[in-house]
Amino acid sequence: MLDELNEATGLNERLPFRVRIATADELEAVARLRALAYGRHVPALAAHLRQPEAADFEPGNEVFVAASKLDGSLLGTFRTHSNLFKPLPLEESMELPASFQGCRLIEATRLSVLGNLQASLVRNALFKAFFQYCRTQNSDWMLAAGRPPVDRLYASMLWRNVDSAGRLYPMAHAAGLPHRVMCMAPAQAESIWRAANHPLFRFAFQTVHADLDFSGVRALDAIMPTIDMSRGVANAIIKALAERPAAGAASHPAQCMVTPTQVSSDVAMGNGLAAG
Repeated sequence: MLDELNEATGLNERLPFRVRIATADELEAVARLRALAYGRHVPALAAHLRQPEAADFEPGNEVFVAASKLDGSLLGTFRTHSNLFKPLPLEESMELPASFQGCRLIEATRLSVLGNLQASLVRNALFKAFFQYCRTQNSDWMLAAGRPPVDRLYASMLWRNVDSAGRLYPMAHAAGLPHRVMCMAPAQAESIWRAANHPLFRFAFQTVHADLDFSGVRALDAIMPTIDMSRGVANAIIKALAERPAAGAASHPAQCMVTPTQVSSDVAMGNGLAAG
């Protein structure tokens, strides 16, 4: 749908950087960028980010970077995690509601952007890349944990709380700092942003950015082609071993329920943050 809309509008925009998958040789530079970005606000975590992390190499994860066209320097980065092979990082610190069971989930972590004049453009391009990645990978939900005030950035993009209260959960993968866990259904994002007349709707949905390069992305469905894990690890193991569910277990896994997103009360404040 996104490609069809782009072809219909004919809007094209070049960026002064390219968003793509990091090469193995760039992971040291990625780590330095993370340490620098987190060092401004979370020094306790920054000290542990000076070297590439094990998660950078795990199957089902991708490290995206925004690299300057001028000199190749890294301007921003984030990492994706899928729940096909192991629980998401945020699930180490909180239990997702039942409505997320049986869903294909992708979490964004380690969002880091250099604090320069291009910061807002880099950040917006990284989020567009994350959204397009989730659509390509047939994700039911994209998720992220944001500490205040970063959580307002996700609210500005009309993400909603995974729970009804918007609680703060201490995140083990973020030095135990309290984070708000938020989500968006990729299949609903376009209609939600259109209805809200979001200021970045044209950038996200009506403009072709050829500098978003997905050629290095590994298709999740191709990593383990013989096992369907879209409905969870337990179900995949049962199917692969041709075993019947244990007595008393449900015959079918819980179905993923995608419900309409409600606009957050702090959208106005967050829109300003997202746009610059």
